[in-house]
Amino acid sequence: MKCGIFSDEEATISHGDMKPAAVQAMEQPIGTRRLLVLDDEKDVGATICMLAATAAYEAEHTDDADDFLGKVVAWEPTHVVVDLQLSDRDGIEVLHQLAKMECKAAVIIISGLGGRVLDSSARAATENGLRLVGTLSKPFSRAALQSLLTANAPETSPGQNSSSAVQPLTVSERQLAEAVRANAFVVHFQPKIACANGALVGFECLARWPQQDGSMISPDVFIVLAEQTGLIHDLTRRIYDCALAALRQRLRGTELKIALNLSPINLNDKAFPRWLLGRCREYGIPPSQVILEVTETASMENPLALLENLTQFRIRGFHLSIDDFGVGYSSLVQLARLPFSELKIDQMFVKTLSDSEESRKIVTAVVGLGSSLGLNVVAEGVEDAWALDFLRDVGCDEAQGYFIARPMDRTAAAAWSGRASRREG
Repeated sequence: MKCGIFSDEEATISHGDMKPAAVQAMEQPIGTRRLLVLDDEKDVGATICMLAATAAYEAEHTDDADDFLGKVVAWEPTHVVVDLQLSDRDGIEVLHQLAKMECKAAVIIISGLGGRVLDSSARAATENGLRLVGTLSKPFSRAALQSLLTANAPETSPGQNSSSAVQPLTVSERQLAEAVRANAFVVHFQPKIACANGALVGFECLARWPQQDGSMISPDVFIVLAEQTGLIHDLTRRIYDCALAALRQRLRGTELKIALNLSPINLNDKAFPRWLLGRCREYGIPPSQVILEVTETASMENPLALLENLTQFRIRGFHLSIDDFGVGYSSLVQLARLPFSELKIDQMFVKTLSDSEESRKIVTAVVGLGSSLGLNVVAEGVEDAWALDFLRDVGCDEAQGYFIARPMDRTAAAAWSGRASRREG
């Protein structure tokens, strides 16, 4: 049996209750906000439309998926509400079709099926590139619906970089090789803080490829190409050298650490551990202040070689972090076999802490797992105060993300570090 639309603490809205507000709203300028509702319970669709009218929307509803999709094209709504349970098909089919149509409307998903199904449908919508505003579990309150109707949908889907400075350019192997030879890459630094007291604990060092027009080529483009062409070895050395040189004064005499991303392909370079140790000695940086982040999805084609190479780094005093923990299929195998000292929770769970019960349970469990194994636990992707407070409450050690600070160049990082030191003092 389907659930009613509104929660028990609120009386179900009748047409009579809505009429004065709707009439008042109709006297206001409607503008271009148009809401299209797909729900096979006609009274539910009608009630949502009348509530939308109080927020100055033009609104229509239908119980037929084909009719709905046709109206999306003909009417071009700015917002759509899709129920997951339909008589002729399910809501996921409709969402998939909206994505194929490159629908630009803000999407609200509703259902009486519960949190896990709603969370999965939300991920399906966003990963298809739809502009998801949020989800509502039936029965829901008027306030919850009104909040979503007035919210702004993201202009980019998760996984896309919203910064206009990063251009999704395609580069050739020749261009990349020339850039490596010219030492055209720079390093940006993202602060990491202790969850308990907000103190600065270090920086993650991130490669950037600036262009003459001021734009940047995304690391997602050039790192993959470097790995495919074998240029990753020279590129990694240049990035590491730049990062160590930039932070040597800031690290000296402190317990701050720098995190450097290590491609699994770098582990095929037998000379690399000795090279890195030599560079650290040259700059006066103890290996104990360097964290090498290895993605959880690192190649397991030669697990013995991976085990030997990572153990060599630990023997030399470097820390090892298992990055993007939770997104691969061999997480616990990697954690049990390899000598990691740190576990980094993937940002897909951290970014959804405030609106996903499943993410909160997963993060809590991962923090507990890491702590029980004696690992330092870091959360990346912290984008609001609520997430940071949650991480502190569940015992996460460190955090990084846009709420704390975005990646920044050397000068800005030094200034940020100085301000942090004065606050701590």
